[in-house]
Amino acid sequence: MGKKFSIAGPRGLALECVSKTVDGGLDAQAALDVVLSSADIDSRDRGFVTELFYGYLRMRIRINRVLGCFLSRPEGLPVKIMQILGLASHEILHMDRVPAYASVDWGVDAAKAFSKGKLGGLANAVLRKVARVSEDGLDEDFFKRNSHSELEELSACYSCPEWIVDLWLKSYGRDTAHNYLKAQIKAPAAGFVLDVRDKNAASVADAVTNDSELIEGDGAGFAFPSGYRPESFSDLPGHLCVRQSYAARQALASLDPLTWDTPVWDACAGRGGKSRYLVRSGIKNVLASDPHQGRLAMLDSELPDLAKFRASAIAPPLADESLGTVLLDVPCSGLGGLSRRPDTKFKRSLEDTDSLVVLQSKILDNCWKAVRKGGKLAYITCTLNPDENESQISKFIARTPDAEVVNEWSTPEDSGLNEFLYSALLEKK
Repeated sequence: MGKKFSIAGPRGLALECVSKTVDGGLDAQAALDVVLSSADIDSRDRGFVTELFYGYLRMRIRINRVLGCFLSRPEGLPVKIMQILGLASHEILHMDRVPAYASVDWGVDAAKAFSKGKLGGLANAVLRKVARVSEDGLDEDFFKRNSHSELEELSACYSCPEWIVDLWLKSYGRDTAHNYLKAQIKAPAAGFVLDVRDKNAASVADAVTNDSELIEGDGAGFAFPSGYRPESFSDLPGHLCVRQSYAARQALASLDPLTWDTPVWDACAGRGGKSRYLVRSGIKNVLASDPHQGRLAMLDSELPDLAKFRASAIAPPLADESLGTVLLDVPCSGLGGLSRRPDTKFKRSLEDTDSLVVLQSKILDNCWKAVRKGGKLAYITCTLNPDENESQISKFIARTPDAEVVNEWSTPEDSGLNEFLYSALLEKK
C-alpha cells in the first residue's frame, strides 16, 4: 500500500520527494528534479514544494523529537505516516506564512487517506499538540527538558546527528560549534555569477552592487538571501548568469589563482564552476577532468573550448612534473554544506570521514607528482572536519619534504552564507 500511495497537490509532491530521498536514497536535488519535471504546477507552487521539502530535511531530527513527545511508540507507525506528520509539523513549527489549521487539516486528511481512515484521529491529536508547542515557543529549554544530555539536547534543537555535534564541539569549542549548528538549519545564500566580459552583464553587475538584499559580492559573483533573484538577472541569457555557491567562489579566490603557474589542471572539475572561474579570470591553458561522463558532458556544454578529459585524481594520467598547478576540490564529507545538502546528515557517518581522509591523502600524494618544481597545489573541501582539512594538510607536509604551505583559509564562522569551506595552497620547493 505504501509504495503505491500518493497525494495530489504541492504537499503531496513534497512527500514524494521525501520518500525518494529518505527511503530511496536519491540525492535531494535529484529527487526534486525528478518530481518537479513531471508536475503540472506553476512557479509559486514549485517554490513551495522546494521550501517544504528542503526545510523538512534540515529540520527532520528536531521534528521527530517533537513528535516523539506526543507518540508512545513512533517506531511502530508506518514510515509514511511519520513523514506526513513530519511535513505538517514542519509547516506548523517553521513556516510562519502557512496557517497552522491548514497544515493540521492536510496532515489529518493525508493520514486518513494512507490508513483508510484508521489514523486520522491520531494525526489530529498529535498535530494539534504540535501547534500548541509552536504557540508557546520552541526553544532550547524545550529540548533541554526532553533530553538526557547536552549532546542529545543540541542534536534535537539544531536537528543535527549527535556524531556531528560531538565532532564540532570537540574540534571547534562550544561557541563556534553553536554558530555552525545554527547556520546549517538555515537556507544557504543564493549565489550567482555573471560573465562580466559581456557588456550587458557587466552593466547589470555594476547596478546590482546597490541592491539592498545583497549579502556579499566581488564584481562578478554575488550572494543574496535564499530564494531571492534580482529582476535584472532575468534580462540576461542563461550562459551569462549562472547559479554558483558564493562560498565556494570565495574559497577559490582566497588562494589567489592569478598567481598560479600554468598549465592548471582542475582535477575534480565536477560541473565546472572552478574551471569557469579560472577561464573568466583570464587564466590561459586550463585543463579539466572528472571521472563521471555525465559531469563532463555538462562541462562541455558550458565551456566547449576548455580542454577536458575523463580521469580520476586518484590515478593521474599526466606526466610527472608536467603541470604548473593542480587544483583539487576533493571528495569530502560535506559537513560544511549541510544547509545546501541536508540529506547528507542522514547519509554520512563518522566511519565515512575516516575512509575519505584516506582517499584524500592518496589524491594529494599522487597528484603532487604531476606538479613541477616551483609549482603549486590548491586543496579545497566543503567540510567542517579538521581531519579532512588542517590535519590533512599538516600530515601531508610532514611526509612530503618538498612541500610547504603558502596559504590557508576557511569561511568565517559568522558568515551569512550558511556554508563553510576550507582551502589551502601548497608550493613545491
